[in-house]
Amino acid sequence: MTKFGAAAAALLLYGAAMVQSIYPEDHWTYSKELTTDNFKQIILDEIDAGRTMFVVGLPVPAEDDDASKLPHGTKLCGDFQGNNDVSFGDVNLAEQPIRENYSPGAGGWPTVRYFNKETGLDGAPYDKKTDKAMCDELGDMEYMAAYIEEAGKTSLCALDGSGCSDKQKAYIAKMKERGSDEQQKQLTRLENMKESSMTQDLLAWLKQRKKILQQLLDAGDDEKVEL
Repeated sequence: MTKFGAAAAALLLYGAAMVQSIYPEDHWTYSKELTTDNFKQIILDEIDAGRTMFVVGLPVPAEDDDASKLPHGTKLCGDFQGNNDVSFGDVNLAEQPIRENYSPGAGGWPTVRYFNKETGLDGAPYDKKTDKAMCDELGDMEYMAAYIEEAGKTSLCALDGSGCSDKQKAYIAKMKERGSDEQQKQLTRLENMKESSMTQDLLAWLKQRKKILQQLLDAGDDEKVEL
């Protein structure tokens, strides 16, 4: 399993306790601790910076310091360090009753919401794809990876090469030279390929290329709008 896969499998479960002592020492270097006092300002700062902020909240009693509730999904936020498209925050709703214009816990725990220029301070909820419990669905690496990358309009592998393998970097450089018409042509070709007949390695490389191509096309569209 890749470092992204292993971490993505538990991204939202990392907020299962807000007791400072059970977090990894570097946890708060890549996740912001949200309170009733700083919630609005931090969200606004992230929105102004052009980022999508993912906020995880659970109703965790202060005396609940069971470290077993804190899986290794904390690492995913660390993997996104340096990615300017997204950021992360935690809130213990048992101690910080943030209500705003939404009801924490609606749709099942953990409470998951993202905030960006499109959503404003109201934020937007995770749109469940199955009938599983929230924690079970987002414990699936495919759903979790898709959620962060889709809602955040980003990828762990960014166009500037951060978070990318050498193979991905080479593909980015090659496709940048091809132009938008060829990028769209290649994306269409990959989307039409039958995934069922592929090995796991080939399927992973297919998905990586599609994400890179979509980022290139989105970047080209943004440049056209600015012009």
